[in-house]
Amino acid sequence: MNACIDIVNAIRRKRKMQIIIKSDIFAKHPEIIHGVSTKVDGAQPLSNNMSKFVGDDLEQVMNNRSEFYTQLGIDINTAKFAHANQIHSGNVTVVNKGGLFKETDALITNQKGIFLVISVADCLPVMIYDTAKHVIAYVHSGWRGTANGIITNTLHKMKAEFGCNVHDMIVFTGPGISKENFEVGTEVAEMFDVKYVDPHPPPLSQRERGESPQKFFIDLKAVITDQLTASGVNPANIDTCPYCTFSEKDLLHSYRRDKESSGRMFAVIGMR
Repeated sequence: MNACIDIVNAIRRKRKMQIIIKSDIFAKHPEIIHGVSTKVDGAQPLSNNMSKFVGDDLEQVMNNRSEFYTQLGIDINTAKFAHANQIHSGNVTVVNKGGLFKETDALITNQKGIFLVISVADCLPVMIYDTAKHVIAYVHSGWRGTANGIITNTLHKMKAEFGCNVHDMIVFTGPGISKENFEVGTEVAEMFDVKYVDPHPPPLSQRERGESPQKFFIDLKAVITDQLTASGVNPANIDTCPYCTFSEKDLLHSYRRDKESSGRMFAVIGMR
C-alpha cells in the first residue's frame, strides 16, 4: 500500500499551524497517536526544527516540540517521551519509561502514555503496531541500520518479548530519501543486494582522467519493504510515504541536501 495522509489542513485553516504527516492505516486505529513533523509554518532560520543539537535557539526548539505534540493531542504535562540516541546500529530496546536510551536505533513498548520519538532528516522512520497485542515500535532505519538488520531485529524482539505475530502488524514507513537522490560509493553499495542498486557511471571526461569513482543509487524504501514482507508482514498492511526528504525542499528537512544548515524532524507514536 502506498499512501499517507500528508498535509492536514482542516484545523490549520483557522490559524497557522504545523503540518503533520500521518498514515492512513494508523489513522484507522483511534488508540494510536502518531505523526511526522515537517518544515511548514516553522520559525526561521531552521523551519520548525526539533533538534537541540543543530545550533538552533533552544527555547524555539522546545516551542516547536510543544506545538507538535499539542497538535497531535498529546498532553505534554503527563506524557512520557522515550528517545533513541540513534547510532545507526541494529540495536533494539524495550522501554517502560521515558528518557534517552543509549546505543539503540529502535524502541518498543506495550505501555500506554509512553511516546516513542525518532529524529530524522533523510533516514527513514518506520513505525510498527501489533493490533492484537497492542505493542508499538519505532525504528530509525538509515542505510547502516537497514544493512545491519534493524527492521528484522525489531520484529524478532517484539515476538520474543511480547509474543507478537507479524500477521497482526501494520507498518508505516515515513518520508525519507528516495533512490533517485541517495547516491553512494562502492563500499556502501556492496552492502545491499544488486536488485536495490543502480550504477551511476561518472561522465566520460572524468573517467578518461581517472578523477571520479563510480557511484550508485540505492532504494532504501524498497529494501525496508522487502525486509518486512520477507518476515511475514502482509504487504497490504504496509503504508509507505512517497515523499523524498531531499526533493521536498519546502516540506521536509534533509541533511544530505542542506548539510549543517539542516534541521531535524520528529516522528512519534504512542498509545492512548
